[in-house]
Amino acid sequence: MEPDAIAKRSGGNFIIFAACAFVLWFWAALINWVAQFLRLSTPDHLTNVATAIAQSSTLEAIVSIWLLTAAIAIAFPALWRPLSTTTMLMFDVGYGVLGALSGFGLAIGLFGGGWRIFIWAIIYSALIAAGYALVRKYLPLAEMQNYGKNRWILAAVLFVASPLILLWG
Repeated sequence: MEPDAIAKRSGGNFIIFAACAFVLWFWAALINWVAQFLRLSTPDHLTNVATAIAQSSTLEAIVSIWLLTAAIAIAFPALWRPLSTTTMLMFDVGYGVLGALSGFGLAIGLFGGGWRIFIWAIIYSALIAAGYALVRKYLPLAEMQNYGKNRWILAAVLFVASPLILLWG
């Protein structure tokens, strides 16, 4: 599949999931408001949910998995072919999740729960998109075997960065 098609599909997934998550948050807020009226919920319940989402490690986990997968693909390009479908699916789902977290983050920010999750979801999304574009441009898969030492250095950097993002991202 062409890089442009992958980018369009992943971008579409991001926008669709972000919009759905944004609407879901408003829908949940309305239900929580009704539940408060019926004394089935407390005013801080939605804030607690926002805090739990904002403190989640989902963003870091997605980025870490992508970095490790990229390191393996760069270090061992022969493995890329069998993993390409799985990796494409992981990229689509991951970008969808980042979109959903962006949508939640936007809604959480608008409700006064802070902008942390929104800002980090956007930063990670932009960095992943830029990294993907740079790797596709400067390290074409067909020429991966010819890069020698530089390929191994890049793979090592990504390999070391993946758990660091997971632990301290």
